[in-house]
Amino acid sequence: MTDTSFARHASSNPSASERNVTAPARPAQVIRSEREAVETAERLAAVFRLNAQRRDVERQLPWQELDDFAHSGLLAIRVPKAFGGAEVSYRTLTEVVAIIGEADASIGQLMLSIILACSVIEAVGRPEQQALFFGKILEGYRWGNGHAEGGSLPAGTTRTQITREGDHYRVNGSKAYSTGALFSQLISVGCVDENGQSKTAVLDRYAPGLSIIDDWDGFGQRTTASGTLLLDNVRVEHSHVLDTEQGKVSANTYGIPDLFHSALDLGIARAAFRDTLDYVREHARPYARTGVTAVAEDPYVLEIIGDLHTRIHAGEAVLEKAAALFDRVTAEQGPGPSIQVSSALATAKILTTEAALLASNKLFQLGGASSTRLEYGYDRHWRNARTHTVHDPVAWKFNLIGKFQLLGR
Repeated sequence: MTDTSFARHASSNPSASERNVTAPARPAQVIRSEREAVETAERLAAVFRLNAQRRDVERQLPWQELDDFAHSGLLAIRVPKAFGGAEVSYRTLTEVVAIIGEADASIGQLMLSIILACSVIEAVGRPEQQALFFGKILEGYRWGNGHAEGGSLPAGTTRTQITREGDHYRVNGSKAYSTGALFSQLISVGCVDENGQSKTAVLDRYAPGLSIIDDWDGFGQRTTASGTLLLDNVRVEHSHVLDTEQGKVSANTYGIPDLFHSALDLGIARAAFRDTLDYVREHARPYARTGVTAVAEDPYVLEIIGDLHTRIHAGEAVLEKAAALFDRVTAEQGPGPSIQVSSALATAKILTTEAALLASNKLFQLGGASSTRLEYGYDRHWRNARTHTVHDPVAWKFNLIGKFQLLGR
């Protein structure tokens, strides 16, 4: 099956992006193993970390970093082995996301859309769709999302309409928080048909009628380009429409967001803790009344450092255990919702949320006033943590866990 849509539309760019997003200029590498995925993440993270502060302060969108990300093959690590991918475990995926998130939380967040897309394509894609889309992902095509909608209606409400028109469809509506769409060649848009059934339209980045507005101005996760999508009678071929109504019971999209967000929060916590240790060792001054000559000898400081390490390690351990359970349940029962997995992931989400917020706050408590200087850029950890952790209310995670423990449902 041949797709020439990118060649057709690459010459015109209707959005205000900094450059055209065309087919990958170089073939992506193909990762073959779990170990290779982790090693690749570590190598990329070392580079992403170098200018993370500058990108945040100046809101420099990570175009080159994303080219490198896609070329590395890391975005394709959940492509099934039957289609040539590594299909790494959820446990390894967690490790990869935390590594990248520790280096740059915004770049880390840009992985989520393609990981969710792989789950949906595997679960509900027709054979020809699987071959097409998994092939594109392995080639290094990036994948953005257009699912969330703004306004006062409950989260998850979809008003964007997809309408059959002969041998194709038309999509109309608008989306908010479209993370990664600005950077991507492929964009999945959540819709409902005339019967209220859930569909996903996979759109070309430059499809006529699709506008991408780079209007994300949150104080954290500043370079995710989580802006607005406008869809005005956008044509989409039958070959590019996925039956996501069916995916509600046959895909692992129920658990991937919690797994992913927890791993990213863990990465933010680790980054804040790492900078705390560096600053306390090299710059912090002891409080006059302590009677010590170095901050590292202050028992109050040592207690906080020990507490932070324990909380981060606890979140890491619980998340690793939840990911392993996710792998086991999927292997035994196949993809699809599991309340046991949801409860385990909810526990991890609580702990990693608390760790990210605490670590990014305690950094300043231990570092003192000078640690707030712009030259260090430590505030990005708190801003990223505060922004990212409100994606999904933690209060309801306790409710979910309690219901499972008490009622088994």
